[in-house]
Amino acid sequence: MDAYIQHLTGGSSDTQSDSDVLLQSTLSIAAVNELSQELERRLDNSKEAILHTLHGNPDVYERAIAETDRAQLTISGLLQGVDDMQALLGDEKSGIHARLVDATENEARLREQLQENGAVLTCLRLLARLNATLRSMDALISENRLDQAAEMVVALERELDAATIIGNTRISSVLTNRVDQAKENIKHNAATALHKLLVIRVENDLAELSVPIDSLEQGQQQGSRTQSLFAALDTLGVQDEVAAAYSAHFVKNFIRPVLASPVITQETCSVDESEQRLIVRRDNSATHVSGTVDVCAIVTNAFAFANRALLPDSPASGSNEQATRPVSLWTHQCLSDVANMVLERCLLRRIPTTRHELEELRRTTDVLLEFESGMFEFCPAPISSTTSRPIHTAVGRLDELFVERRCDHAQRRARELAEDSSFALFEFEHHEVWSLDLVRDMIANSDCAISPLLVKASEKVVAQHAAGASDGGVSAALVYPKCSISCSMRQLVLEVYTLVNEAALSSNLLAASRLLLNTARQTFDLYRALHLTLHRAQLTKIPALAWQFFNNCMYASHHAGVVAQLIPVLNTGSSETSGSCSEAWLETARRFFSVGNAHIADLVLREARELKALIGSSRDAFYDAASKAAKDQLAKSRKQVRLAVAQLARAMQPPVVTPRIYYQTLGRYVDAVCAATIAMVAEIRDIGVDDSQVLSDHCRNVCPLSELFHLDPHILEPYRSLLATTNALGEHATSVEADELLDSDSETEPHQPFEGKDVKGGAQSARLAKEHCKLIGKLVQLADILLISRADILARRRAGLLAQFTTEELADLIRALFSDTKERAQDIETLKSLD
Repeated sequence: MDAYIQHLTGGSSDTQSDSDVLLQSTLSIAAVNELSQELERRLDNSKEAILHTLHGNPDVYERAIAETDRAQLTISGLLQGVDDMQALLGDEKSGIHARLVDATENEARLREQLQENGAVLTCLRLLARLNATLRSMDALISENRLDQAAEMVVALERELDAATIIGNTRISSVLTNRVDQAKENIKHNAATALHKLLVIRVENDLAELSVPIDSLEQGQQQGSRTQSLFAALDTLGVQDEVAAAYSAHFVKNFIRPVLASPVITQETCSVDESEQRLIVRRDNSATHVSGTVDVCAIVTNAFAFANRALLPDSPASGSNEQATRPVSLWTHQCLSDVANMVLERCLLRRIPTTRHELEELRRTTDVLLEFESGMFEFCPAPISSTTSRPIHTAVGRLDELFVERRCDHAQRRARELAEDSSFALFEFEHHEVWSLDLVRDMIANSDCAISPLLVKASEKVVAQHAAGASDGGVSAALVYPKCSISCSMRQLVLEVYTLVNEAALSSNLLAASRLLLNTARQTFDLYRALHLTLHRAQLTKIPALAWQFFNNCMYASHHAGVVAQLIPVLNTGSSETSGSCSEAWLETARRFFSVGNAHIADLVLREARELKALIGSSRDAFYDAASKAAKDQLAKSRKQVRLAVAQLARAMQPPVVTPRIYYQTLGRYVDAVCAATIAMVAEIRDIGVDDSQVLSDHCRNVCPLSELFHLDPHILEPYRSLLATTNALGEHATSVEADELLDSDSETEPHQPFEGKDVKGGAQSARLAKEHCKLIGKLVQLADILLISRADILARRRAGLLAQFTTEELADLIRALFSDTKERAQDIETLKSLD
């Protein structure tokens, strides 16, 4: 059996003989089985005969039994042998089958091993071939035969892609990395070679491009060298990548430094035996700048020079060379960037703020457009719809750029005016009456003619106000009275009207017109916010500057309100848009009005408190008025108060403000002094005869403050002439009520006749003092009360001459001036009964 199994696994001999032996063994087993069956049959047939014989012959029976036992043992042995043989035959069959399976598996493994050995041999042969190719590729790269090396790289990539035998293996990854590294080396060497073919040198006074002949190998031509480089790049499919990198290098290291210099001039290209050059002289210290034509020519020549130095010559017509896509180092993005640089230098930086300069600039736009078209010719690839054409776009919106520039300039100008700390005065020679002629004068220095649309709007506004004037004169809304403002505010208003005129000229561009109008309004708002914030300390501490700021606010409010009336004609948009724009201007006018009044109200309140505090500092002198020290203290107090009020009056004396505002504010200052003096006397509970005389004289000596109401006739004359035609004198100050400016409980009492002596200016000053000072009459009456008897006090009360005093105030004065007697008590009761 072992021999048979060995035969199955190792060869084919003796297979037939083993089969015969196995067949014979199978026949022997069958014969034994038949013999066993025959014996059993015969035993059954002879059973009766045997039983009969046994009954007749016991000895024979016993022998037969013995023989039978032996036969049975023999048969059992035979059967056991048959069973053993069957078992043996069964085990042998299973063993043969198991060995057959093992032999089959061994044969399959041997075949797999043989296939693996064949694959390894094939892989080794492939790797040997690839290694040889890599060596050749490295040699070509080191020899700078980049076009052949690139073709070999591409061939290697294709072979690696086709070699599935090493796919997804470490060997494949290593080889792929080697090929990628070779590709990077070719790209690097090609870029380095391109840099050597065109040398860029930039110094303080020059920028130079040169093509050194010694950069080429022996016997090599410029065209063949660049042709080889670009062929290699095109084979690898990285021409655009290298072009973009070189474009950025060229622009960064040559174009940008050249355009950064104010003055650039180009020298004629020189050609000699060693090299070719393009030299551009730079002057960074010049105050002027090179013209657009020169700048565009220099940039164009630089790119043309680089093209001649770097790009391969085109194949001759009729040649058999295979057509390839156009070669270019310049990408559309690079050329757009250069166009943006030229645009910034030659156009955007030169956007003017006047229309006359704009027309001069517009004449240079053709040169820029031609330059941009020529620049994109350096890139032979077709221009797509998404390609940026910055110069073309900017020229198309030149008017919008002008408007934006004009608005930026106005914002900067407003900031400069707000920051001005000189506070220079601008005094009106006469009342400013708003009219078309005034608008013409305001924009006269703007180098721009007045817009017909603004003329139309101005005439319409004037006509509307003339129709609304009750006596056919000048409307108060169009008059700003003679006063003084700051030069900065005057310049700001001129700037605003210039912007309004620009908006009228730009009416065909609705967005630009709205931008100009909004910017004009924003300059007002910016000035108001910045000027008060930056100069708050000066405007608070110096009354003259506070009044100047007040006039500035009123002047700006006046003109903002007039411009709001121009908007419906200037703004050609919808009525809703015009309405919102007009409302915005009116809101600006209201804010100026509110801020100016609030600021001056704060000034008057603060100065009134200081005057009261100055009088209160002499409180002790009022209680001992008859003493020499008290008299001196009271005299000093009067002198200080008079000096303080006189200084406040000089800070606002016309034409700083209008007479009406002057009289109203001076009246509040004098009332503050009177109120404080009356309060000091009212505090005294026991006034002696000598003290009452001194206090009465003190009160009368305060009254000459009314002489400050006197103004020279030549100052008042312009305001009297205006009063005949308009009621505009000081109308902007009517919102500042007395109770907002003075902290006094008695200032709202009815006026009393002014009974003091006449002062400088005569009856006119006295009349003005009585009109604008609520408490000066009360102070004069207090001086009389301090000297007259109780009967005179009662008589005057009955006559209604002491109406400014309350019953309790008069009762307190009687108690302080007269002794506590029964008669005094009766007079007080009589006084109370008069109410």
